[in-house]
Amino acid sequence: MFLGTTLSVVIGAIRPFILRDMVNIFTAPERDVDALMQLFRQYCLLAAGIFAAYRVYDYSIVYFELRGLNDLALRSFSALQKQSIRFFEDAFAGSLVKCSSRFRDSFEDIVETFFLELLRSFLMISSGMIIFFMEQPTFGALFAAWVILFGAFLYVSVRIKLPLDAAVAEADSNVSGALADSLSNEFTVKSFGCERLEYERFTRVMDNCLRVWKRSWLTGNMILAIQACLVCFAEVGIVWWLIIGWENGTANAGDFIFFQTYVVWVLGELWGFSYAIRRVMTAVAQAKEMVDILEKKPEVVDAPGAHNLRLVEGQIEMHQLHFKYGQSEEEGFCLNGLTLHIPAGQSIGIVGKTGAGKSTFAKLLMRHYDLQAGYIRIDMQDIADVTQQSLRQQMGVVSQQPQLFHRSIRDNIAFARPDATDDEITEAAKQAYAWEFIEKLPQGLDTMVGERGVKLSGGQCQRIAIARAILADPRILLLDEATSALDSETEKYIQKAIENLLRGRTSIVIAHRLSTIMRMDRIVVMEHGKIIEDGKHDDLLRQKGMYANLWKHQSGGYIASEK
Repeated sequence: MFLGTTLSVVIGAIRPFILRDMVNIFTAPERDVDALMQLFRQYCLLAAGIFAAYRVYDYSIVYFELRGLNDLALRSFSALQKQSIRFFEDAFAGSLVKCSSRFRDSFEDIVETFFLELLRSFLMISSGMIIFFMEQPTFGALFAAWVILFGAFLYVSVRIKLPLDAAVAEADSNVSGALADSLSNEFTVKSFGCERLEYERFTRVMDNCLRVWKRSWLTGNMILAIQACLVCFAEVGIVWWLIIGWENGTANAGDFIFFQTYVVWVLGELWGFSYAIRRVMTAVAQAKEMVDILEKKPEVVDAPGAHNLRLVEGQIEMHQLHFKYGQSEEEGFCLNGLTLHIPAGQSIGIVGKTGAGKSTFAKLLMRHYDLQAGYIRIDMQDIADVTQQSLRQQMGVVSQQPQLFHRSIRDNIAFARPDATDDEITEAAKQAYAWEFIEKLPQGLDTMVGERGVKLSGGQCQRIAIARAILADPRILLLDEATSALDSETEKYIQKAIENLLRGRTSIVIAHRLSTIMRMDRIVVMEHGKIIEDGKHDDLLRQKGMYANLWKHQSGGYIASEK
């Protein structure tokens, strides 16, 4: 790319010399056709050389940009995947997608602007200045002073404009986030008839974006106006200088064409240079959000020398766990000194009122967050010392709100085991009681579920998630409200599937529906981040503690809210 750009500029810089000689021959008393044709042949060679130089540049930049865009897309995706759960909880998915796509677009703009405009303009301006000094040193010195003045103004304008461009990029990301947030919840919007409210909310976001855009564009227009005045002053001054030279006999028609060609060339490139600088700065500002993510260290990282989890039995030990989501001293701990030992192969149920710390317990076990104090060990290995991937790959998780990809049912069930056969996928679906509705679908396992599974009912999504866990065949199983979206009749069928799934595995089942966990080996009752009761269903009922009270007040199998 550098070679192609440089050759095109060097060859192009020779043109005005040939044009000056041509003009002098045209205006001479004698008609020297042979000399003119010789210059014409030289001019044709220059044109062919410029064409060849641009073709070198074109093929080079296509090759480079395609590889660069592919590399940056993969880097962006990898950087986003490495971020911890808190990062995604605090961000809009739509904004992250916009950041990533804008990052690639910015790379393309920067590369093309640098080589096609900035580098080319710099070489042209430098060539013009050298030629001016060679032809007319005094004129070259005056023009160089003007170029320095123009460059100083350009530097100041960039410093002023860059923060405004960064603000525009941030406001644009907010617009994308607000749009994605509303559209991804369109069912809720329409269900409550809140289209007008959502329109007004989006209008407020757009109004803020419009104010930022307006400030940036008006500032840019003011900078352009000042630059136009500087260029106009230089162009008028040069014409005046040539007229005075013609009057004094120091410049002829060829000189007028020669200098005017170079001046228009250089001034045009200076104008293009300033415009290209603004484009680069805009692209840099638009890329900044993704650059910040690339440089952002994930909250949860593998320890130096972390090894893969060697899961043999599946014994879990939690000791004096202390954890809170924020960093302020005023915020209390979600888990406050929790200690629990789960023997290998045991299934335990975890219950408690909302806010007791049950979901936090599950997130810490999967190491989505790091503890403030205490430790969690699996088969005598601290989970902080093993790789996150090996830890989570050996756990089967079914959450309260199962997350499905906008892919086929087959792909969703086989997500944790892409090499599974159709027979294995079908058997997992049958064990999860999902096959009864899958086989009725027109495309069966090839049915697309829609974004986040919107084409399926809540219970169908949950059964597919259970089938996915069954197919994964993990040693440790974590079910967080896995039957909350099932009706009572379906739950009776699926309870047997869950019992079969739990057998021989270390299993943790978090539930509000107490019928789901009443047959567990143990039931743990949590309150305020601590374990207050631990035992079998019948034993806990006899203790007449919180569990007995929850059982007494449950309605239809659910824990009732306190009055």
